[in-house]
Amino acid sequence: MKNKIFHKSGTHITYSIQSGKPPYVVFLHGLMSDMKGTKALAIEEYLKKIGHGYIRFDCRGHGESAGEFQNFGINDWAEDASLILTELTNDPVVLIGSSMGGWSMLLTAINHPEKVLGLIGIAAAPDFTQDILNKLSKENLKLLSLNGVVEIPSEYDESPYIISKILIDSGKNNLLLNHEIPITCPVHLFHGFNDEDVPFKTSLKLIKNLKSDDVQLTLVKNSNHQFSKSSDLKLIFNSINKMLTLDR
Repeated sequence: MKNKIFHKSGTHITYSIQSGKPPYVVFLHGLMSDMKGTKALAIEEYLKKIGHGYIRFDCRGHGESAGEFQNFGINDWAEDASLILTELTNDPVVLIGSSMGGWSMLLTAINHPEKVLGLIGIAAAPDFTQDILNKLSKENLKLLSLNGVVEIPSEYDESPYIISKILIDSGKNNLLLNHEIPITCPVHLFHGFNDEDVPFKTSLKLIKNLKSDDVQLTLVKNSNHQFSKSSDLKLIFNSINKMLTLDR
């Protein structure tokens, strides 16, 4: 069932909630993706089967939520996740973050440690804006400075990624891989060895920087950034099951 919740700015966030026993699982999608992706829907079916509650939502500027994509940054999308947690859940939840959603997941866990039971990162991409900035040509850097936005090709859609100065600047203000990350809950990370969008070395840096001692990384040889093959999904389901049965 789809519903709307309103951010303090007045823009709405569209979400789907599946009732079930706690703890609930909350899915955070990737950049220019939405809550209707393969992983988001497959996780919903799994949680329905085992009877746990589930929330998936579109960040502002994505999917059916309000706003233009280029007007938002990682801090805004982390705020969206915080709003979902504080307004729609009572008990601690398990957060699942895919790609950009992995960055938002980490920021949300830092801001709401009492609300997060555990984290599952799928090709988690903290600090990805720095990688984008480093890859931009001199011409695109100039366009970004002059126009506030620049377009770069996407391998997953005919529409290009629209990279805004707002996104780049918000990324600079929320970098995580240059210091210890104050998260102490269990963290399960998954990464495809063939991921050409977010290098698996990002997950290795995460392991090093996370304060938690309970951090696991599963590196899958023949998987890519999508991480949505049936064998990939099975790994995610197993992780969810472990997280949901943790002593609380």
